[in-house]
Amino acid sequence: MRPPKFLGVFSKNSPSAKKAGALSSGPFYFVWQLDNGSYAVQPLDKAFIATGPPVGVSAKRLRAGWRLEPGILAAPVTTPDFRHLALEQPPRKVAELTDATLASLERARKAKQVENDLRTNFDKALRALNRPRDRKGALAAIERLASATEGIEPVHKHMFRDFGVSLRKKSLHPQALKCARRVLELAPGDDHAHFNVARLLDLMGMRDEALAHLRQAMKIDSREPVYAKFKAYIEGGSHNRSKN
Repeated sequence: MRPPKFLGVFSKNSPSAKKAGALSSGPFYFVWQLDNGSYAVQPLDKAFIATGPPVGVSAKRLRAGWRLEPGILAAPVTTPDFRHLALEQPPRKVAELTDATLASLERARKAKQVENDLRTNFDKALRALNRPRDRKGALAAIERLASATEGIEPVHKHMFRDFGVSLRKKSLHPQALKCARRVLELAPGDDHAHFNVARLLDLMGMRDEALAHLRQAMKIDSREPVYAKFKAYIEGGSHNRSKN
């Protein structure tokens, strides 16, 4: 299966922009081309941060409704899961919004605010790690962020995944593992989340636990060759492991 191809940042077409040839003021979207010939679009805020999950659109709707903005070089930090795309729905009139819809929108707004706050504090903590006198406090702040529960929703799995990647790159494996496990709490059926946990467990020398998560990842998606290769890599004992 061919992986989705990221096409760039697109804006919604507007008659005035078409006539004047002016740059669009938004709204903006990340767009991917899928292997079945359709597309996925993901809404962005003014900072080009995703504000919701991607939705599927046909090639015809993409040509009619969106246009590429080649001057905007933003790109997604992580690739979303496209396996359960919802179809893009036409705009609804305000009068048609039900109480349930309004409640859902408010929940999404609060979830985005929580994510913005946590990401801001995480970035501050990462910067503080480079200052010896602040390192202890920064590590404590990271522990608190990894354990945050208030206002956390399943959509925050991407945030915790990003946290884990950043911490792994800094060799903070225990903290990265905590964030990776949070992803699993929010999305227990995410095979890639099991794989990320397995990678960290292997780095920390916990071979049996790593293999258990790899087997679970393979159970969820048996077609992904990386999982089987990594399983064989661990079982072969061809790399050094340090016990924590």
